[in-house]
Amino acid sequence: MNRKRKDTGNNNNNKNNSNMKEENNNTSYFAKGRRKRKQYMKIIIPAIVGIIAITIVLAILFPRNDVSATYGTLGSAHEHAALLVNLNGTKIDFAQQKYMVRSNYIHMESYNGTLDGTTLHKHAAKVPIGEFVKSLRMDISNGCFITDENKRFCDNENSKLRFYVNGNQTNDIMGYVLNDDDRVLVTYGNQSSSEIENELQELNNIKINKL
Repeated sequence: MNRKRKDTGNNNNNKNNSNMKEENNNTSYFAKGRRKRKQYMKIIIPAIVGIIAITIVLAILFPRNDVSATYGTLGSAHEHAALLVNLNGTKIDFAQQKYMVRSNYIHMESYNGTLDGTTLHKHAAKVPIGEFVKSLRMDISNGCFITDENKRFCDNENSKLRFYVNGNQTNDIMGYVLNDDDRVLVTYGNQSSSEIENELQELNNIKINKL
């Protein structure tokens, strides 16, 4: 009898040990699964956050406005104008690759294989100069000219930001829509009237290259 009881006890212990091993195995399996999921989440969540952050930054830096709803369709115009920007006696050199064809609607482009930094090409109706300026990551607002290097040339007691279209001074240039053969001067500084006349004469001497 004692032997049978011992055998029964041993069997029960073996069963208990077996059950505990199965539970431990199950627990270990689920624990491994949880650890893997945690590892995946550590990778996936930062990746998703990074993608969202990049998307937001790109949306801010490169806004995708439906300009066709505001401007005419591409090809609805083909006009050319001369542009000169003079900031404290230094002209912006637009004859650089980084400034070429930044907007399909209004831009500067090569002429006979040479980068042309003085002729504006407008390829749609109702497109203002502001579209060109902003396409270069520049801006003109609140009495300031802001370059693509974030240098600011703002109105103050000594220096003024002024705009001329065909020799006539205007208060707004960003909203101005070019006509064919226009000549536009954007100038900043403390120039005298005679110095402004010299800049306008230089502008008038610029050849407008038409394709």
